[in-house]
Amino acid sequence: MRRIFIFVIVFTFFFSIASLHSAMPIQAQANSANDLIIAVNSLRANNNLTAYEVDNSLMASAQQHAEYMAEINQITHAREDGSSPSTLGFIENIAGGINLTVQVVVSSMWTDALHWNTMVGIPFGKVGAGVAVKDGMVYYVLQVQRIESGLQAQPTINYQITPDPDLISAVMTATPQLDGSIIHEVQDGQSLWAIAIAYKITVADLIQWNSLLPTPVIFVGERLVVQIAPTPTVSPTITNTSIPPTRTITPSQTPITPKPTATITPTPTPSPQPPFSIYNMERQQRQRIGWGMAAISLMGLLFVVIRGFIRK
Repeated sequence: MRRIFIFVIVFTFFFSIASLHSAMPIQAQANSANDLIIAVNSLRANNNLTAYEVDNSLMASAQQHAEYMAEINQITHAREDGSSPSTLGFIENIAGGINLTVQVVVSSMWTDALHWNTMVGIPFGKVGAGVAVKDGMVYYVLQVQRIESGLQAQPTINYQITPDPDLISAVMTATPQLDGSIIHEVQDGQSLWAIAIAYKITVADLIQWNSLLPTPVIFVGERLVVQIAPTPTVSPTITNTSIPPTRTITPSQTPITPKPTATITPTPTPSPQPPFSIYNMERQQRQRIGWGMAAISLMGLLFVVIRGFIRK
């Protein structure tokens, strides 16, 4: 009987524990909104970017939208009143899943170009985050509002300070570097505005050139750029062009009129004239000569005949 009683007590105890465990709701594994912001700013630091500044209004807006998505069990950018991130003036990343963690969201789900730009595509910005859990589903919201850039993102400070002549005179201007820039080493008792007045620049110039805070504090021995190197102007290279030699003008030749070649006309050789010509004689003279020649011929004939008879 006693054993049966002990068995009933033990059975009842374990049954109660099992019933209690089954009645407890399943708690989803989720990170906080602050964990989401830390993960995003860590990613920005790895990309040499300034951390987002946490904004309370964005935190409230992001948490409200995370709870709205959990309520309707839907992942959406649309609000209940019909507004959207673009109409509200910020950009937004959202995600949802069972037992979803911040590491999975940042490293896996938001790696596309659009979501990645929200986290590391903005140089300066404000951020808010929200997380909601319902029925094992975890909903994450990240809202970012862009700030212009650099000094424009810092609060405006009115530098209305009456300079102290003693401190101004204590600032000795430095010699320009080889590139034209001037570096000033802060000495004891010098202030930022005194240095600015000594170099005839503004405090805003010193803040911009040296990446100082909006309310800067300088220290003895700190080196400040008080004049940036001028941008060199590229001068065109002058190429010496050789002067071409002067062309000598050759005078045109005047055509020479050919001289006529002298034609040698042969001089007619006179025909030899006989010692005398009967044609140039008178009639009587020709008769006389004829009779004379006849007489001579007759005498020759007689001589021949006579000589022939003698030989006989």
